[in-house]
Amino acid sequence: MISLGRIGRLYRQVADRVNEGSEVLEIGCGTGAVTSLLLARRCTVTGVDRSKQMLDVARRKLAPELGTGRLELHELNITGLDRVLAGRSFDFVVCCLVLSELSKAEERFALDEAYRLLRPGGTLIVADEVAPAARLSRLWYQLQRLPLMALTYAVTQTTTHHTEDLAEKLGQRGLEHVGVESFHGGSFHIVRGSKCLQQAAA
Repeated sequence: MISLGRIGRLYRQVADRVNEGSEVLEIGCGTGAVTSLLLARRCTVTGVDRSKQMLDVARRKLAPELGTGRLELHELNITGLDRVLAGRSFDFVVCCLVLSELSKAEERFALDEAYRLLRPGGTLIVADEVAPAARLSRLWYQLQRLPLMALTYAVTQTTTHHTEDLAEKLGQRGLEHVGVESFHGGSFHIVRGSKCLQQAAA
């Protein structure tokens, strides 16, 4: 969903929650907006996306970083994560405005893989669209969303839906210290959880 500047602010909030110098997997890196912010924080980033067109933009935008050892970009569907990244692990896994584009089955697989790919003590950060809890806010959200959905489809040929119960879903996968932050009138959440050392070792 295209959102007139709010998305850019959300991206900065996500990047700010990643420790400087971390090794990061970004699921759904798109054109590299979050990627560039992570690189500015001296992170090493592996970005994956299923859209060749978006990755082509990211490669042009981030060309100076490619080949330095700090950035990898892979054209990859969610279901290919276990094949391409087998045996690898990361300090942070970031998934920004991706789950709202996935089916329920794809969402489950993406969260399972994000957990698997985290190092012990690592952190998963999911940022996505949600429906505000308050009735009036929800109505306003739905009214705003209709023209933006049409614009999103015209530009990207994809549709989105709001996500639900993100904190619960992270907890179900064994992540600890799950926290939720609400932004833009409750229409976006950033949810974080850490991989427990004991569970990771089990």
